[in-house]
Amino acid sequence: MDKPEVFRGTDILIPIVDLHDPNTFQEAKDYFINLLDLYRKNNEKPKIFLFLHKYDTEDYQKELLDTNVKNAKEIFLDIFKDYDFDYMLTSIYEEDKLAKVFRDVLISEYAELKKHVEKAEKQLDEIKAKVIIADISGNVIVHNVQGVSSGLTLRGDLRDFINACNTVRENIFMADSARFSGRDEDGKEIELHIFKYIISVLIMKQAELSRESQDKLNMLLNDMKLFADLIISAHTD
Repeated sequence: MDKPEVFRGTDILIPIVDLHDPNTFQEAKDYFINLLDLYRKNNEKPKIFLFLHKYDTEDYQKELLDTNVKNAKEIFLDIFKDYDFDYMLTSIYEEDKLAKVFRDVLISEYAELKKHVEKAEKQLDEIKAKVIIADISGNVIVHNVQGVSSGLTLRGDLRDFINACNTVRENIFMADSARFSGRDEDGKEIELHIFKYIISVLIMKQAELSRESQDKLNMLLNDMKLFADLIISAHTD
């Protein structure tokens, strides 16, 4: 381990095992054991999420994959038994699932944050507008729109829009939160809410919302403001 200092202060560790390359299992096990020894020496105990990756049959036989999964569990699960630990099967071909996995991992340290995201998911089902909640870099947290995300991030034009608005927020408004909106002649409308310079809520409407849907949208926006406050507070603490 050439640079052990890069692992200091780790809150969440994500070891990754390549299920298509079982010949590397033993090497990976030795590396993970050495890494855990380093944490013990530093008196640190991060939360661990093991990714058994490439759980897909693209160019790989299912029988071999199932065997590799069984062997990987036998080799790796025991290593992390004394930690706050979980494992999951992941694949790049299941982009939405992988995005949700990363999101859940990143908020797992903060129970209150997780509650807010779970609540937002339920609220989105009841809002008659397309809504995307992401961080300011375009990494999707939750949404109710099909086809707008490529894996873990928004497509390029939406990321560029958020980035441009965030630049205006910072350099022109000089505020940590801001709202941007636009409407065409046919009544289509887009809104972008930036909260605490870290959370963005993108709303796309085809027409005016019903009073009930608008009330639920307003409630969601208020919750996202609180969500952003919680994130700032968690990182400050």
